[in-house]
Amino acid sequence: MLSSIVKVSFFLLITAFLHVSCLYEDQVGKFDWTQRYIGKVERLYWDQSNPSKKLLVTTDKNVLASIHVYNGSIAWRQILEDNDRGTIDAVFHQDKYFVGVCGGGRYVRSWKVETGALSWENTVHHIARPGADIKIKGNDQVIALTHYGVYSYDLMNGKQKWKFSLPNSDGTVFDRVIVRGNEVIAIGHLAGAHVTIVKANNEGVISSQKSIPAAWISKETSCEVVDSSYYLCFKQDTSTLQLLDLVSGPVFKPTDISELGLTPSGTVVLEPVSNRGDYSELLIRLGRNDLAILKIVKNELQVVKQLPSVSAAEVTKLENKEVLLTLQKSGDQELTLTGYDLESGGEITDLKQKISAGPSHGLPFKAYGYLVRKKDGRIGYKLALQSEDYSLQMVQKMGKVSWTNEEAMAYIMSVEMIDLPVSENQAKFEEEFGSHKDDIGTMFVKRLSTQLSQLKTFLQKQLHKLQGHRHHLMENSDGSVEEEEDEDEDEEMTRDEFNLNKMIVIVTSAGKIYGMKSTNGKIAWSHFMPKLSPFDRYKKSLPLFVQRTTAHFPNPPQCAILGRDMKTGHGVLYAFNPITGVALSDMPPEGLDLGYNVQQAYMVGEMDENFLKGIVLMDSDNQIHVYPPSYKSVASRIHSSLYMMVVDLDKGMLNGYRVSKDLKGEKVWNVNLQKKQQIIKDVVFKRYNEHVHSQGRVLGDRSVLYKYINPNLAVVVAEGEDTSSSSQKTGPGNFVNIYLIDSVKGHIVFHGNHRRAKGPVHIIHSENWVVYDYYNQKSRRKEVSVLELFEGKEQSNSTAFSSHTAPHEPLVLRQSFILPMPIYTMATTITEKGITSKSVLFALVHGGLLSLPKAFIDPRRPVIPTQETMEEGIIPYIPELPVSTEAIINYNQSIYNIIGIHTSPAGLESTSLVLAYGLDLFFTRVQPSKMFDVLKEDFDFYLISLVMLAMILVTLITQKLAARKALNKAWK
Repeated sequence: MLSSIVKVSFFLLITAFLHVSCLYEDQVGKFDWTQRYIGKVERLYWDQSNPSKKLLVTTDKNVLASIHVYNGSIAWRQILEDNDRGTIDAVFHQDKYFVGVCGGGRYVRSWKVETGALSWENTVHHIARPGADIKIKGNDQVIALTHYGVYSYDLMNGKQKWKFSLPNSDGTVFDRVIVRGNEVIAIGHLAGAHVTIVKANNEGVISSQKSIPAAWISKETSCEVVDSSYYLCFKQDTSTLQLLDLVSGPVFKPTDISELGLTPSGTVVLEPVSNRGDYSELLIRLGRNDLAILKIVKNELQVVKQLPSVSAAEVTKLENKEVLLTLQKSGDQELTLTGYDLESGGEITDLKQKISAGPSHGLPFKAYGYLVRKKDGRIGYKLALQSEDYSLQMVQKMGKVSWTNEEAMAYIMSVEMIDLPVSENQAKFEEEFGSHKDDIGTMFVKRLSTQLSQLKTFLQKQLHKLQGHRHHLMENSDGSVEEEEDEDEDEEMTRDEFNLNKMIVIVTSAGKIYGMKSTNGKIAWSHFMPKLSPFDRYKKSLPLFVQRTTAHFPNPPQCAILGRDMKTGHGVLYAFNPITGVALSDMPPEGLDLGYNVQQAYMVGEMDENFLKGIVLMDSDNQIHVYPPSYKSVASRIHSSLYMMVVDLDKGMLNGYRVSKDLKGEKVWNVNLQKKQQIIKDVVFKRYNEHVHSQGRVLGDRSVLYKYINPNLAVVVAEGEDTSSSSQKTGPGNFVNIYLIDSVKGHIVFHGNHRRAKGPVHIIHSENWVVYDYYNQKSRRKEVSVLELFEGKEQSNSTAFSSHTAPHEPLVLRQSFILPMPIYTMATTITEKGITSKSVLFALVHGGLLSLPKAFIDPRRPVIPTQETMEEGIIPYIPELPVSTEAIINYNQSIYNIIGIHTSPAGLESTSLVLAYGLDLFFTRVQPSKMFDVLKEDFDFYLISLVMLAMILVTLITQKLAARKALNKAWK
């Protein structure tokens, strides 16, 4: 018994000395935040099991989700595969069931509405094909249509009841299934030929099959089923509606749209009036904000109601009465909701509401209403709105928007972190030292007023601390009153002591621009440009240029976004203040139409007299343009140092241009990468704001290996198929080529080839090294390779690098490592002066964000360590890269479908700011070399003060004693 007690005591004593690295509960969210999104909503249903509390949605990001109606938060979210296996082709919701066809018709699935858990799944086929639809028949049967046939499953357990194949050997695409009584109808079309209709009975036995000639139909033709009895299509070139009676119609019956009194103002699209059941009406969209309601009566089309200036409409039911809800813009920040009794055409006064809507959302194009009769007889409503900027809003109770989900955040293209402006007192110091024309008296008065202002601010802060936190009452949209802390917005929007708080400027492919506070992730401002679309060459991009920062007071900061017009293809440029979001005085809200197609653009490092960096653009005719126009004189002066590289995907060429004195692009070199053999996938340059602290690397023998730091170096990635390594089992093998090319001279500095490898390839290009990943087909794993370039032990030029007088071929060291798990993307940290050791950040597929020191990805890691390598501190080579749970910087805040990681320096050299973005956002701070420039929060200031005082006292006492001793010695 005594020995057991001794053993337990010894065990507890040992565990007490163990070092544990952890995150305290109160530290969660202190320096980081997470935001979760679902993407652009494609289908929305009110949860029929509890319609007033939840929404069920599917998105184009392969996400199914349930959203709380009262605050817009996500109740549950199911993220399917981010490839064609996870594509949601069709879904249907009825009662407590949510069923769908996924993966290009490969899978039929059912999910639980309460939790989102998968109830059952059936695999139809292993090859994806276009065309799918799904319906629920009765209360126990699922009818699913895929490319291969129509299938019937038990709604409860997914057991197959029957199936029948479809006649699609000629390429007919079936994309509609109708359940009408005991009959199942499948509708398909063959572009430029015919429409096929297949009918079957309740047992899955085909009863009839016929093909209707339709030479005008194509993949883009807009078609809809009306009242389960008609098939209506719109022929764009002749502006005619083609109507087919599914019961007895032998041919399509054309009707010119002008005969109905309708005039298109844009692309005409047919839409169902609701996703809840079959209606005899149909919605026709004539333009961006021009709709009409059609109805088919005795095989004839009729216009029920024209809706000019209406951008969104829906038909819903209230006590077996059909109600039409319409939305139209009535002001810059106002929408008008109107309800009509569809049978009588009269307006419903209870549904006439004004809705406050910000100008940064565009027009609403989808409306989903839920109506209920109140106890006092009035009509209550909830309205979900989907706008052009992908946002989802909920309107309820007197036209108030109770919440808004900015789903455009799931489509981020570019990110920059901008320093916040200095405070008012600091700005006064800038004014004092920035002027050289004031006399000594004026400067003395300025200094005195500045110090008095500082004293006033200090006293106000101390008074605020003594008073404690102040609160104010705020009324919610539901009439309830709650307390909210009074935040000092001005203090949040000024630079902090260590420049850790930034303004995050975000550009999305939806055409929406955001200014976000890095402290809490709240949106400070937003702006929507409906015509803005990204460039789409080898990859989609919307460049964001920081032309001037907040460092040049009193000049305001300035950023510029470059994109293309959605319709004309011309370049569109939008310049604005990144702190306030306000556009320049001469800048249109929709952006400046450049009037030409942009072939290449970049920002010049040279500033003008207003500390503004210009943007050089080249159009499709090789003519050079400059923004702002006032920068043209600077561009003419430095034209000899302006070069640009253009990728020609059609020919597989890299072309180099220089800017002539008359501002024209002159081709000076080209590199043919053989388009027939490979395709250019990506081109990556170094970041413009990166600083290189050390020019070399000190070796173990005390010599220096100088880095090859070429600011004009570009990494080009190309992929292709290697027919020479093909086999009957695996087919042709893939390969990846890596080129390091000097963009000024066109010189290929290095070329690397990886056989039996394929992308996607993610690249980090920093200082003198390149890190990239690829999939090794032979070993079936992800691998990471690193290239480091050195000039040697003698430096050719210690002042500035010039491509015209470039050094000899660099020494290229390379090595490969095994990634033990798949990743989305990767990036590297960046700091203020580049002194801190770098870390490589990996966005893992399982949801983690891994921070790995660059020392692990070093091509000089030896297999057998030597005395010199051990003295240098190089880690011995091990093929696998370590993945430690302690290195996961987002701990348990899993983030998914990450497409990019942006890092930015802080005022502290030890700290780098990180924003990972994709379907989710995660912001945090990292210290790759620990926080070496700031004392810890738990540093004992009182103890060190007491020690210092004690040392001073001891010094004084010993000084006295030493003086007395010397005096006594002198008297002897």
